[in-house]
Amino acid sequence: MSPEDLAPTEEKPSLHLGCGKQMWQGFLNVDSAPLPGVDVVWDLNDRPWPFASGAWALVVANHVIEHLDDLGATMRELHRILAPDGIAQVRVPHVAGWGAWNNPTHRHYFTRETLRYFEKGHHYSYAVEAGFSSVTCTNVFGLGKSARLNWLVNPLLNTNLYDQVLWKIIPCAEVKATLVK
Repeated sequence: MSPEDLAPTEEKPSLHLGCGKQMWQGFLNVDSAPLPGVDVVWDLNDRPWPFASGAWALVVANHVIEHLDDLGATMRELHRILAPDGIAQVRVPHVAGWGAWNNPTHRHYFTRETLRYFEKGHHYSYAVEAGFSSVTCTNVFGLGKSARLNWLVNPLLNTNLYDQVLWKIIPCAEVKATLVK
């Protein structure tokens, strides 16, 4: 497959990277495992990805990029396949959370600041060949169905005080990011 092979269709206008067993309607579901319902079996460490450049308005990657070898190359591929003003919704485990460390296949660890390096104008964007016009990241406590406690705790998790001190005391579960091309 060449990088131009797979483009959005009317039935599947969005891309779901690393879908695992979660197949989503309206998405081209991609995973490295040939699970039932996976539309495209592809190892995302194999670049370029087989998706059309500048074609995808929405790409979702939930708990997948922490497993990939080269974070910079992954983010460049994500940027390449997004349409102008396209959105990538990414979730990764927070470095302070148990989920970051329990999986032996994780290769990267994230804070609320990590993915911001890939935004144009970030003071270290030159080091990672950034290109996203906007990167918004929030820490998520992740207490499952405890919406009230999440509502109380999540605002505290998105402060510099949390990032510098409290993450060692109150570990959050994940970082949720929205990246705009």
